Amino acid sequence: MAGLKRFPNIAGVIVLTAFFGVLGYFIFTKRTRQQDNKNDAMDVAQSIAVLPFVNLGKDTTQEYFSDGLIDGILSSLGQLKGLKVSARTSSLQFKEKNADIKDAGRRLGVRTVLKGSYQLEADRVTITAVLIDVKDNSNLWSAKYDENMDDIFTLQHKIVNAIADKLELTLLHSNQSGLKKPTKSIEAYKLYLKGRSNWNLRTPPALKKGIDFFQQAIAIDSSYAAAYAGIADCYTALGYGSFIAPKDAFPKALEAATRALLLDSTLAEPHASLGYYNFYFAWDWAAAEQEFRSAIALDPNYELAYDWYGYYLTAMKRYDEAKVVLSKAAELDPLSVPIVTDMGFSALYRGDHKYAFQNLQKALLMNPKFMLAHLWMGRIYQVEKRYPEAISEYKQALQASTNWPVAFAVLGNVYGVSGDKINAKKMLDTLHALSSKRFVTSYGLATIYAALDEKDNAFEWLDKAYEERSNWLVWLRADPRWTPFKKEKRYIELVNKVGLPQ
Repeated sequence: MAGLKRFPNIAGVIVLTAFFGVLGYFIFTKRTRQQDNKNDAMDVAQSIAVLPFVNLGKDTTQEYFSDGLIDGILSSLGQLKGLKVSARTSSLQFKEKNADIKDAGRRLGVRTVLKGSYQLEADRVTITAVLIDVKDNSNLWSAKYDENMDDIFTLQHKIVNAIADKLELTLLHSNQSGLKKPTKSIEAYKLYLKGRSNWNLRTPPALKKGIDFFQQAIAIDSSYAAAYAGIADCYTALGYGSFIAPKDAFPKALEAATRALLLDSTLAEPHASLGYYNFYFAWDWAAAEQEFRSAIALDPNYELAYDWYGYYLTAMKRYDEAKVVLSKAAELDPLSVPIVTDMGFSALYRGDHKYAFQNLQKALLMNPKFMLAHLWMGRIYQVEKRYPEAISEYKQALQASTNWPVAFAVLGNVYGVSGDKINAKKMLDTLHALSSKRFVTSYGLATIYAALDEKDNAFEWLDKAYEERSNWLVWLRADPRWTPFKKEKRYIELVNKVGLPQ
């Protein structure tokens, strides 16, 4: 397991997101000339970060609008060939009104930054946007708009045409598919933005709320491809974290992602979700890799596609490739705690404890309460037989994720291997009791029985995990906790049933 990865004037929301969405197809497709001290031409068509737009209004309930705005910008900028786009997660670290642009550019590894503000009042919107060269803090372009929102799509084209005229920009692609409306319904779009806002939180309650918002959007507009993609994303996250049963999660992700691609084959997100489904549930390794690669081809700046592909390569024991792919994810999203954590987990499985520790330590410095970083740090200590330190890390993971069965399972396992059978059995009792209230992965129970050297019980629960189609089974070959079982006939048979490559 890796990191869990991870927006009311609606007319204003749509105009702003559409404004920047379409702007993405114009910006950086032609060299913008700026004289430096040597009067040399400067090419800014290389990298960009989009910082959160500041809400200047008094209504703080509009704050989620910025999430939708950033997603709209990044989605379109990601389609530009040769442009590195810093991911949303990292950009959110610079939400302050007076964020240091040079510092942002340095930490995000980009040459230019787009920042601005918005204010929504009744049927009017005020937008201020500034494109900045972080090298010398100079403004490459800026504009302010104060417009009536009666006809939002006419206004959208008015803004785009004005920006194109100012910057003398041309479209990157000969077609203008990026200019199409994602939905004809204002209300559906509003619900979609709320869904994405919840998806970005990645907690089980938020993911379930996100699904509800996406479903409401689809009820209004059944052809809304992006909303189906949102449903797929939420279900993959719920299944991956064992928050709900795999059979209740992954098939629904498959259905939603397939529908999204039928409606819009250019979306990268559904391909990544299909890769997730084929990797963690269908166990179709070739199809999984193809889907991850398709997502990356469609959007070379989609950091989650690289991250998830890195999980896949780790499970396949293609460790050198996994390191390269995960490094690319970190390059695109350098301040993402989950991605830094994932680099640590992958390094643990390839046996590079020093590199794993460095990344997990970095993740915990960024977020001391991130449960998965504690979990994987505990796994390092456990492999090194530093059991007190492992137990401490697992307890911190449990504290950060109340009643998460996975945290109880790792605690039970380390108690067992360290000889504390009493506490190991307490964890078993806790999980069995918890299973009457929520889904508890059988794989977790199997790891505790294995640590207690109760092999028959361990394989009984592994068989149940197989029937559940547990996503954890893809780690059978890589997980060092199963090393003592690798010569067991039942272990070999299970690996073959899952179909893991030898």
